[in-house]
Amino acid sequence: MTIKTMICGRRRLGQTLGENRAHMKDHHGRLVLDYIAREPSQAPRRYVQNHVFDGIYFGGDGQPRALSLGLDFVTEVWFPDMAAAKSSRETPFYLEQLQPDEPKMVDETSVLGLPVTEELILPPGLRDGAVKVFLFWFNNAPDVKTVPDAANGADFGLFGQCRNLPLFPGPVEAVDEFWLPDEAAGLAFAQACRDAAPAFAPSDTRYCLAIAREHVLHAG
Repeated sequence: MTIKTMICGRRRLGQTLGENRAHMKDHHGRLVLDYIAREPSQAPRRYVQNHVFDGIYFGGDGQPRALSLGLDFVTEVWFPDMAAAKSSRETPFYLEQLQPDEPKMVDETSVLGLPVTEELILPPGLRDGAVKVFLFWFNNAPDVKTVPDAANGADFGLFGQCRNLPLFPGPVEAVDEFWLPDEAAGLAFAQACRDAAPAFAPSDTRYCLAIAREHVLHAG
């Protein structure tokens, strides 16, 4: 069973968004690609960075800190299974190259690692410049097709969707991802989701929403 780990968090304290983006994509991303080239059996099989530029966060007790305050990034890495994901973080390359670099870009007090299974509802393929909308459901996750239907996703050029289900119990019940063609469409679809939520979600439903630019650094 292929698994995906979603690494959600905020930038290092004292770092601008521009500095964080540059370090994460151009420096850390290059290290991960070197890892994949040198040790393909140990490194992630697929590697995607999502740089968050907007979102809706409501705070609340019991929510992960990053999802309460607001995300700066969602990094996604794929492995054949949990054993492979664990062993990937125990190799000399990871321990000597990647791990020491993480504090240079990540606020480690707020980072959330979320191992999930991914269900592709509408496979997005590869498209340059894609924007993604993430919906993190803390409870009462709706039926997987309810959100795009209620928000009229087709009107905004929605061309991909998946649902991620955590492998272990925790504060996040499900994470939906939606692919849109550009920033304007992503922002409009996110607002449509927000406007439609009262109609399809119970009043006590808790969620947060992040809008990001997708960078597929290794398609696998």
